[in-house]
Amino acid sequence: MLEVLEYYQSLAQKFQSQLLTGPGIIVVLAGLCIWLAGLRWRRVVGALVGAAVAAAGVFVIGNYPAGVVLTACAIGLFAGVIINRIVFGIFGAAVGVLVVMVVLAGGLSATENKSDTLEFQADNFVSEYSYPTWPQYEMSDVIIPAPAAMEITARTAGYFGDRAEKAVASAGAVGYAGAGLVAVIAVIAALIMPRLFIAVISSSLGSAVIFTGMIMLLFYKGSKPISYISERPWFYATAFGAMVIFGTAAQLILSPPAAKQSQTDSPDKEIGSTSSL
Repeated sequence: MLEVLEYYQSLAQKFQSQLLTGPGIIVVLAGLCIWLAGLRWRRVVGALVGAAVAAAGVFVIGNYPAGVVLTACAIGLFAGVIINRIVFGIFGAAVGVLVVMVVLAGGLSATENKSDTLEFQADNFVSEYSYPTWPQYEMSDVIIPAPAAMEITARTAGYFGDRAEKAVASAGAVGYAGAGLVAVIAVIAALIMPRLFIAVISSSLGSAVIFTGMIMLLFYKGSKPISYISERPWFYATAFGAMVIFGTAAQLILSPPAAKQSQTDSPDKEIGSTSSL
């Protein structure tokens, strides 16, 4: 898995600067908003989460055309606005299930074998055990245009999606049992502690978006963030966890629950209103 990410990193450093600077800054700012204001903007975040859940569901079911995917995203977006608590619960359960099953299956590299070391003779050749490559962009003085950059990103993401699917399929009884337990816990948490659950999900999502934007900006600067993360994974995992905890606490403090209005007027108010008559 690390080899694939480092290969993508070597190509991403050659993307057009307009694809990394402006979008990178926007992604970081969007991540900050989700990280610290997820509860306050729960309908907006819920809409984004709903669209993501719907799109992921379509991809899992089968290979459908873009029109079907866009329709599903629109439905998920609308559901995220109306029933955001349920959508957040589904999103948290789905992410938890995927992480548990992939980890218990041995990670995304569980199905790798010696075929991974084969040299690819054909351009963009992809087999069951190989990752996509673009030899024409491997030269140091090449600038990769926007269409090619989108293709490289989509194909690489598709490769990891395929590996995750294989890992989930090979998880076994223990993996499915652990995934079911995580899903039940997520649903219960969403129903019993909705504010805390939404704050945790928003903080986690916002932290991931911030990391993504920072990686894009570091690609533009010619840095190697993926290599740095692979060298000190526990440090960055700890930093991510600290961001999630801080973001959750900040949301709960900055977005207190709405005060419940009294159903009946107090005696003082009744006396005051009578005297005024």
